[in-house]
Amino acid sequence: MSPYGVESKTSPIEGLGLFATQSFSVGQKIAPYLGHTTERIDSAMTAKSATYWLEIKAGLWLDGSSAENPARHANHSCTPNAELVYEEQTHEAWLIATHAIATDDEITFDYGFSIAEGLFHPCYCRQTNCAGHIVAAPLRPALRRHLRFSRSRD
Repeated sequence: MSPYGVESKTSPIEGLGLFATQSFSVGQKIAPYLGHTTERIDSAMTAKSATYWLEIKAGLWLDGSSAENPARHANHSCTPNAELVYEEQTHEAWLIATHAIATDDEITFDYGFSIAEGLFHPCYCRQTNCAGHIVAAPLRPALRRHLRFSRSRD
């Protein structure tokens, strides 16, 4: 059992998800996103663990694929209940609750993908505001416009 009050198990969103084994209040740290950081990544590095790489700040990437990372199975949602915050002073990334989270709730966050990245990553969160692709919240209206105007016309 994780010392952070979370566990990974099958998710209705996709694959494995991160679930609360205790309740969390707004602003509470849930679990760190652990891994090694690098300023450069290449295709060989991402081939084995593409879904776990996070750009935690401009030009700084974190590989969270290690089994030591308690937050690695947190799924994306268009209506997340947490956010990933990089703490500059401690050089740590943490999932922080943005809504009250009850025991057994799935913990999700917005992956923050660009439109170009999101076009290759479908979203399965099933929320009413789901954009159908994993794209950062501020970019979703532009994605919807793009998809509407890029449809083939007969």
